[in-house]
Amino acid sequence: MTATASTASVETGTALAGERSMAWAPWERATLVAVVLVALALRLHGLAQAPRLTDNADELYFAWYGLNLILHGDAYTWSYLPGYPSTTILHAYGTSFPLVHHSMDHPPLFGLIIGGWCWLTGARGMLQVTAVQVRTLPVAFGTLSVLLVYLLGRRLLGPGPALFGAALLATAPGAVLVSRQAEPESLQAVLLLAALLLTVRAIDGRAGPWSSAGLLVCCLAAPLLKVPGIAVAGICAPILAAGRRWRLAGATLGAAAAGLLLFALYGWLVDWSLFLRIWSDQAATRSGMLSGFDFIAAAAGINRSLHDGWWLLGWIGLGVLAAQGEPRRELFLVWPAVAYAAAMLVLAAEVRVEQYAWYRLIVYPSVELGAGWLAWEAVRRASLPLLTLLLVLGGAAATNWWLGGGGATWVPNPFLLVALMAAVLVPAALLARPSGWGGGAERGAGWAVRLAHDSSLLRRWALGAGVAAVGFMLIGNVVESLLLPVIFTHM
Repeated sequence: MTATASTASVETGTALAGERSMAWAPWERATLVAVVLVALALRLHGLAQAPRLTDNADELYFAWYGLNLILHGDAYTWSYLPGYPSTTILHAYGTSFPLVHHSMDHPPLFGLIIGGWCWLTGARGMLQVTAVQVRTLPVAFGTLSVLLVYLLGRRLLGPGPALFGAALLATAPGAVLVSRQAEPESLQAVLLLAALLLTVRAIDGRAGPWSSAGLLVCCLAAPLLKVPGIAVAGICAPILAAGRRWRLAGATLGAAAAGLLLFALYGWLVDWSLFLRIWSDQAATRSGMLSGFDFIAAAAGINRSLHDGWWLLGWIGLGVLAAQGEPRRELFLVWPAVAYAAAMLVLAAEVRVEQYAWYRLIVYPSVELGAGWLAWEAVRRASLPLLTLLLVLGGAAATNWWLGGGGATWVPNPFLLVALMAAVLVPAALLARPSGWGGGAERGAGWAVRLAHDSSLLRRWALGAGVAAVGFMLIGNVVESLLLPVIFTHM
């Protein structure tokens, strides 16, 4: 049977993917282990200090939800939605919480996971919950995401860009800070990456029954963690359809629908009228058309502003990747992030998206992979515009708090900044000079002309400067992540 154009477009990268699935070199394994260990160490450092437990009350919401559901059969936790018939004010942890019986704000699965962990680690009452207990599993999820995003990136981009992306996800202070949070998106990120890896296998014709079952479990579980998790199936199904895997595409959508139906069944078994009132309240929180824009562009943090240059750089990197027109990269790397931004436009409230960075957790790995690929290309090609973007966004994010000593404001020396940028950009500018340019002006340039014509020396200079710049930025990421307990108070 002759393949259609659309089928061929998805499958043209199969041979390329096979080439990139080459045997692992010892240095690659060692580097990946080091990156994952650094990711774990940074997420554990200052775990209870940045952010503080009450900076994001959602963490207590899920812990109390699950703990009380396990101990008393009642998801007794806080909520500000008006649909509950009564509330009880609890004064704890230096703040006040309006407690409600049988919370329906979110599906029960993530609350059971976090509350169950708190119970397993000794908590038997709401006020016995600690920040370390609540955040232990999210740290594990965030660390696992570093490994999974490398595996995905390696298949589609090769080891070098994948390592860059994994290193950024492991060390970027914004990613470290947000991935500590006990939010459903932390586990949804793992499910999305696993689903994408399983979808790659399905497109390549290597998926057996267990792989397909694993994909369906990911699509079923994601909306049981939080309703926007239906996006996991919404992301994978079009990829499968593009590869003419029609049955599996339909099954993923069916699994997501089953997850929503199970949540509705839970609401019906507990209190159907309360379920309907609460989800009417949830729908009423939506406003405007800028949720998708804010998801990408707002300085969202944890009830504070978080200016994350790596996040913005990643979106630019994904845009450049999409413009190259390679179907597999577009579908597996770019489509997940833009599809989830579209889901935020449809499902999320502007006021929340522009304030809470944990909404981004599910696609943080994909976006950081985009940043890693752009950084790799900037250094490999000695690209003047890409290197400049890398310095302006990633470099600034990696050094602002570090060089400023963790203070709220500081005034960098403009001459020093120009000198540092010139050390990286000058060789790239000389390499960018097209042949035939210059004319008579070359006669007064002397050494500069000779250097420009010695392309091997110039390329070594450009490569060395680029590698040094990226290394400096990664060190800055690590330092700032270690300083998060100090930095967070000034955000």
